[in-house]
Amino acid sequence: MTKQEFIQEEIWMLTFNAAFQRANVFKPELTPKEEQDKTDLKTFIKGDMDMIILPSYNNSVTDKHHIENIISIQERSKDYSHILQNGKFSFGVCQKILNLYLKYLWCLDMVKFTPPHFPVDRIIQKELGIKYPVAWTTDMDEEKYMEIINHSRSLLSKYNVQNIAELEL
Repeated sequence: MTKQEFIQEEIWMLTFNAAFQRANVFKPELTPKEEQDKTDLKTFIKGDMDMIILPSYNNSVTDKHHIENIISIQERSKDYSHILQNGKFSFGVCQKILNLYLKYLWCLDMVKFTPPHFPVDRIIQKELGIKYPVAWTTDMDEEKYMEIINHSRSLLSKYNVQNIAELEL
């Protein structure tokens, strides 16, 4: 394994741990075959992300396109409905996967673009001054997500930063 491959695996481990840890994504008590399916699902997402989704970020990505990518992860997760608690990943889990992965790559200078959004969770919502944070693991949908993103954009000048990725840091 090369150093680059090692770092890539570490990024994925951190991404999946953060996205899945509080979300109760998987059904309890999986069989050994289902545990393998869990590994296969992660491999599938990694491949999709690196081969299909990530290349589209080499150019400027609109909110609409970014949301479509989040939803595509959610749609692809349905192929593993037999091991997923709700038959698919929630919107909140998918945005966390995509946004956190992009953030790690950006912070390590492994991509040239700035991520269009940031990973939305309870901590960042509180930091943004949102009185009633959305439960990102269960209650987040596209509309609530974009309300948070747009709210963060309204704070850019206050913090003298260029984009919301920098604001989140």
